[in-house]
Amino acid sequence: MKMKLNKLFLSASIVLLAALGLASCDKRENNIAYPPGVAANVATVAESNGLTIFANALRRAGMDSTFSYLGQYTIFAPTDSAFAAAGITASAVSSLPVETLRTLLRNHILSGRTTLMSFLPGPNAVYTNLNRDTLFVTGVGTPPTAFYINGRKVTQTDISANNGVIHKIAGVLAPAGGNFTTTVALMPNLSLFAAAVQRAGLTNSFNNVGNRWTVFAPSNAAFQAAGYADVNAINAADPTALSALLRYHVVPATSLTQSGRIAFSSDLTARYANTTLNTVQGTAITVGAGGTTVKGTNSAAASNITTSDILYRSGVLHVIDRVLMP
Repeated sequence: MKMKLNKLFLSASIVLLAALGLASCDKRENNIAYPPGVAANVATVAESNGLTIFANALRRAGMDSTFSYLGQYTIFAPTDSAFAAAGITASAVSSLPVETLRTLLRNHILSGRTTLMSFLPGPNAVYTNLNRDTLFVTGVGTPPTAFYINGRKVTQTDISANNGVIHKIAGVLAPAGGNFTTTVALMPNLSLFAAAVQRAGLTNSFNNVGNRWTVFAPSNAAFQAAGYADVNAINAADPTALSALLRYHVVPATSLTQSGRIAFSSDLTARYANTTLNTVQGTAITVGAGGTTVKGTNSAAASNITTSDILYRSGVLHVIDRVLMP
């Protein structure tokens, strides 16, 4: 299952990144002088700090030259193990299209030099990366003792280079793809969920960019365990009942307290563990003690979150292993 998820992440990322088509490097500069006593640029510093895959990706994408300009950048660099967990190995970097790599890397970079404690603590404070997409920064604690970027934990901070600062993170920040339908279509493990959304007549609601939703999507195995053996069974279900069931798996922005109003895995753990959240259906689900499970009112057992923080244009999706029963 882990291997399948890794391959899925990589293939989905390639499709989503290519679709964005942002091939050129951002030439915006802040004209901030290099800090004294730091001689090496970002690519060199990244490699010397164990960020081999990230450094190789910069060079293959031709973006190491971007950092030769007089200017400052803030880089959220996934560790080698984070890249590997996402299916992006050294060999994958060598074979990915250059434009795909550029878009992936730009998703991890902000213009300007920002040390970690200079970030707004949020939760989910909004920053714009070089793709002109949104990154959500959350500090946990007062003052913050941990930071998360789109739910990915910052593991090492403030690594200085002569043209920026690097923060190591424990996950890859894949760009948000298209709408909900497009994103779910790239995930074979959610084909029954996708069919259920269509059968229930909720496609437009899920795709509506005005709906800032946190979605707990049951896997195919979860639907099968709940009595929906295949797409034919989904299509035979009463659409009204199916609509109510699906809406019970969606938490709207109005049920959340933080800015950005979507709940990443880090939010579930730090902010909503052991709490109830009202759903679009109208009744509540309960987030477990560690923030890694959710439970419906009439569910026999809690549902485990098996894959988290899948961004789409107006929300975030978490895959769960049991259907929530209202």
